[in-house]
Amino acid sequence: MTILRRFVDLDGRRISCLTAGDPSSAPPLLLIHGSGVSAGYWVNQLLGLRDAFRVMAIDLPGHGKSDPIPNASVETYADTVAKFLAAVIPRPVIVAGHSLGGAVAMALAARQREVVRGLVLLASCAKLPQVESPGERLLAFLPGPLRRILFFSMAQKLLFAPGVPMGAVSIGMQELRSCSPETILSDVQAARAMDLSEQATAIDVPTLVLCGSRDRLTPPALSEQLRSLIPRARLGIIEGAGHMLLLEVPERVNQAILDFAKTLTVEIRSSVLAQQLRGVSLIRRLLDWAWSKAPKTA
Repeated sequence: MTILRRFVDLDGRRISCLTAGDPSSAPPLLLIHGSGVSAGYWVNQLLGLRDAFRVMAIDLPGHGKSDPIPNASVETYADTVAKFLAAVIPRPVIVAGHSLGGAVAMALAARQREVVRGLVLLASCAKLPQVESPGERLLAFLPGPLRRILFFSMAQKLLFAPGVPMGAVSIGMQELRSCSPETILSDVQAARAMDLSEQATAIDVPTLVLCGSRDRLTPPALSEQLRSLIPRARLGIIEGAGHMLLLEVPERVNQAILDFAKTLTVEIRSSVLAQQLRGVSLIRRLLDWAWSKAPKTA
């Protein structure tokens, strides 16, 4: 089975997504990419998880093949994702988001609680520390071509852990180079402006927070903070991985998602059983009450 591209018209704009897996029976899994990339960098998850899920990787507005929207932000991206899900598959889904996509997933879960069945947050945080490096200030004064070269050089060192297979680096950097400078700037501004600390505490679905131990952009301390904010979250640290862990260690990420999905199935079955037992208890109390009121015969 191959990866297919699909377009959905939302409010007069085309939103693109990549899909893989059986759409008729497999449980749905939505993947939301991060800043300056597109659905294409989820290729290892689209291929590796297609036997277990109906996998959908959305191109956020202005990314990949999707039309842009004005005033892009975490909230407007989340609104687009909610409309996309309502149009494509109107039932609860597991949502996995990476980096800025994790913030979008959190905003979606906090505002559209009936839409999300479970969350997987990769290299994500509720709020970025407001720190500007000397390198960022230097870039602003360099000529355009040189600024672009240095930007991508700095990005590669920041995004990937040392010793990562070059195939993973190649996919990630090609994605970044394919994104327009305007979209990258818009994403950076959205990431710097976001503060989901309060919304995170309102998320009431099982959540897996995953982070690479060598993530320099959103280090493990931010994932630990996120785990403490979300009531039903648990944290997994992948040793040796950097910020782009979905490309660096795809097999471990895929297995973590599969294991997480299994716990959701168990939790749902346990909830159904508890409801059934409560129902039996109520019926028994009603029968006991009726028996106590019934006329007694000698």
